Amino acid sequence: MNLRKSAILILKSVLIDRHKADVALDRQRTGFDARDFSLLHEIVYGVLRRYFSLEADFSRFLKQKPDDLTRLALFVGACQLRHMRVPAHAAISETVAAVKSLAPKDAGFVNAVLRKVAGSQPPEKLKPYQRAELPHRFYAAWRDAFGVEAVQTLAAASMEKPGLAIAVFGERDDWMRRCDVDAVAGELCDYAVLLPSGCDVPSLPGFAAGEFIVMDQAAQAAVLALKVDAGDKVLDLCAAPGGKTALLARLNPDADVTAVELSEKRIARLQENLDRVGATNVAVVQGDATALGFEDGSFDAILLDAPCTASGVIRRHPDARFIHDREDLLRHSELQKRMVAEALRVLKPGGRLVYAVCSIHQEENEQVVDAFPELQSCDRLLPSETHDGFFIARLIK
Repeated sequence: MNLRKSAILILKSVLIDRHKADVALDRQRTGFDARDFSLLHEIVYGVLRRYFSLEADFSRFLKQKPDDLTRLALFVGACQLRHMRVPAHAAISETVAAVKSLAPKDAGFVNAVLRKVAGSQPPEKLKPYQRAELPHRFYAAWRDAFGVEAVQTLAAASMEKPGLAIAVFGERDDWMRRCDVDAVAGELCDYAVLLPSGCDVPSLPGFAAGEFIVMDQAAQAAVLALKVDAGDKVLDLCAAPGGKTALLARLNPDADVTAVELSEKRIARLQENLDRVGATNVAVVQGDATALGFEDGSFDAILLDAPCTASGVIRRHPDARFIHDREDLLRHSELQKRMVAEALRVLKPGGRLVYAVCSIHQEENEQVVDAFPELQSCDRLLPSETHDGFFIARLIK
């Protein structure tokens, strides 16, 4: 299949059908060698990261809004022309060839518009949300909540391809000395190591021996926010894919950890990760975090990493800008409140609960936990060049 045609179809899946980009990419993987698939990935993620400035760029040359596939083809072509090392003639001709098989009547139109883009400079005047590459509703809400400067900083960080972060269970400095790629100690916790993007994880020191787990350092901070004592019964809710469970179990070997996950498919991945790192003090249970099969007051400490709209991981998953609308946000908020209430039910008096989400929307942050008198404190980490965005709340029953 024409690579640009695949890019257009993947973008349709994400931007119109609201499917996750990594899932849509995997569906198109067949038939591409590693080099071509890397280019396909770069085009798709380039459009998702630069969507709003690209739209402003080619829209200058439109007299009317084109059909969906034709419009997506303009994104694909403009991204190559502005942000990739693809020769202009190749970017235009290959994109037009894709349009010929998807919307033949628009091939000439796409050719003409892309030639105008190639022959012009990017527009200098962009609206603030376009310059930040954020949906207007994100930009406005975050500007009002965090200030213009903070939004500009997080937006800039979200434009860059993120590196790899891991949690090392043993002595961090020793592991870094054994690593033959550039490694930097993370600043949020004592176990975080930051590595360049594209690292071959299985070839890193101690992978087979289970010395580390791939995990953003903001997520590590969420685990460390939960105080666990020796002998505690600990509950990890919504546990897959298992990074937080693994860190929780390895840092607290004398605790009895129960990991609950609803998805049977994701449980297999969870168990695989726990087995690799030797987290032998974990029992994995399939269950619904809104209706747990445990008695009241069963656990001393609970970590609830709730499902969310993932607005804090837009540097890693730029599709999070597009796949959730306002209704999704409110549905997640209501679900999160139910999960917190159920977690508090199975928590012992005096027990500790950490509620964490990789979202920075206030509807999934303060507006979830403020309703509970058990709330003690909360912190928000905005996305940066070195970590994802996270909200972490501590409650005591």
